[in-house]
Amino acid sequence: MLMAWSALLFSQTVLPTCKGGDVRQWHSCRGVIDDDEYSYAGDFMMGKFDGRGILEFTADKYQGDHYQGEFKNGLKHGFGMYFFANGDKYVGEYQFGKREGKGTYSFTNGKPALTGIWSNNALVTKTSTSHTANSKVGDLQNPEFEKKKIETLRSSILKDRTFDKSELQAVKIIGKPRDAVAIVIGVQNYKNLPNASYAINDASQFKEHAVRYLGVKPENVKLLTDNQAQRADILLAFKYWLPAHINAGKTDVYIYFSGHGLSQEQVKQQYFLPFDVNTDLLEETAINQKNLFKQISQAGAKSVVVFLDTCFSGTNRVGQTLVQNQRAVNLKLNTDALPAGFSVLSAASNQQVAYGDDSLQHGIFTFFLLKAISGEQGAQSTKQMNMGQLADYVTQKTRQFALNNNKQQDPKFIGDKQQLVVY
Repeated sequence: MLMAWSALLFSQTVLPTCKGGDVRQWHSCRGVIDDDEYSYAGDFMMGKFDGRGILEFTADKYQGDHYQGEFKNGLKHGFGMYFFANGDKYVGEYQFGKREGKGTYSFTNGKPALTGIWSNNALVTKTSTSHTANSKVGDLQNPEFEKKKIETLRSSILKDRTFDKSELQAVKIIGKPRDAVAIVIGVQNYKNLPNASYAINDASQFKEHAVRYLGVKPENVKLLTDNQAQRADILLAFKYWLPAHINAGKTDVYIYFSGHGLSQEQVKQQYFLPFDVNTDLLEETAINQKNLFKQISQAGAKSVVVFLDTCFSGTNRVGQTLVQNQRAVNLKLNTDALPAGFSVLSAASNQQVAYGDDSLQHGIFTFFLLKAISGEQGAQSTKQMNMGQLADYVTQKTRQFALNNNKQQDPKFIGDKQQLVVY
């Protein structure tokens, strides 16, 4: 593996510099992104990190960490080196953003390094450290030399730009800026439950689309993922953060959730499952949908649109049972059951599974939802789109894709079909 990586370093094709301000159009080129939460310099394919690059984190949670190595479809994938702010280091293989395969984790405090086979970020098979990836790093092309080459590229790109970062941001925003706010939640790596595949990618992309196409200002988007989406985090966001960003009768609210859901048969209630849920204590540790909607309505928003890439059938995104002996509950949610001004588009009908798909790297529902919001469906003669048009497109495409893969998934919409969602 290490010899192959060394060969890759020397034989790396020099890609042209990415052109234009629309990152979505960057393909088979090398470019730089300086975001509020991270900085990336490296290769792009189809608008995503793909190839080799350096990713440096600037947000509070991971500030000081950086990764250099291989990417695929926007995630760490292949061989790479991750340097932690505290001096720890991982050198080895990744798959879709996680430590997966051969690798070594070294500690700065002198503890013995962990070497062996990794799976889902955890060491599962320990091996001798006498001949490891970590000890062989010096045999590779000097990583600092690689970093300097990309830093030189960063400087040249920034120098050649004819507009500054604020202007670049303006180019990215296509939708009409307006009084709107969004809470976006994605729970993928549950503490006590099977994963909800691609939920983080779903949420991250929806956040981007909310800013770019729905007219939500970046500071008006609250993104909660995995261990930042524990029950307390979610409830606090709806109790304090959301009302603080709403102008009564004027603000449009978007709620997006990607993750697991569950129904409780005894009380006929549906729940969104946060990162730290305990299904034996569902009422105490999950998010009651009915109560949450009631709380949102009390904030006095002009309208509320809810997108749910989840199901309540008791299964995850590949059909595995979340809770043993859990039976699906056929709960019918109708317009009369919703607070005034609410519209809800959910990923699947009762007792169906909301599937994730490896080829799409998304939930099927979210993939087509994002296409609809961005106007890529080509079905509209105007940039404006109402909820009826959006729901029709997402339902048709999701159903068709699922059937083509021997599955059944039928999104459901309730609410005002004439409500504008894209202005």
